Amino acid sequence: MSGVGERVFLSLGSNLGDRLGHLRSALDALDLGYPTAIKDISRLYETEPVEVSGPQPPYLNLVAEVDSLISPMELLRFCQGVEAGLGRRKKGEKAPRTIDIDILLFGDVVGEWPGLSLPHPGILRAFNLVGLADIDAGLCIPGAGLVVDLLQRSDRGGIREVEGVELRC
Repeated sequence: MSGVGERVFLSLGSNLGDRLGHLRSALDALDLGYPTAIKDISRLYETEPVEVSGPQPPYLNLVAEVDSLISPMELLRFCQGVEAGLGRRKKGEKAPRTIDIDILLFGDVVGEWPGLSLPHPGILRAFNLVGLADIDAGLCIPGAGLVVDLLQRSDRGGIREVEGVELRC
């Protein structure tokens, strides 16, 4: 990828079908070089669904750091296209999904637009903090503090590292 883009962190999760396959496919789509390129990936975690009504299968979650040469809204549309391409049909915040890609941070951008809040409202969920800490524990979340400090105060129950899995071929 040519040029220097914004430092962006994405949360990826899947709890339907071939969860690992969906995550791998999403990572491949995000690593095209333009408009995004992956710089780093957290470890893989299995997590219990949070803030949902009714039973759902567990999620596989990770955080990816990407360079982005496009605006936050363009990145949101790109991520939604990746989700649709991987079979995400129902766009409900609490619904199970084949793939979910959330923009956690986009550089130092803070703001709200239709369908997008930065930092993401769910950035302080423990599974996102754990993934962010894998990449950069000293990262500052605007308005909240350092990832390492926030993680120390979070409840990590229901988060289990999945070992021995290669996320990228």
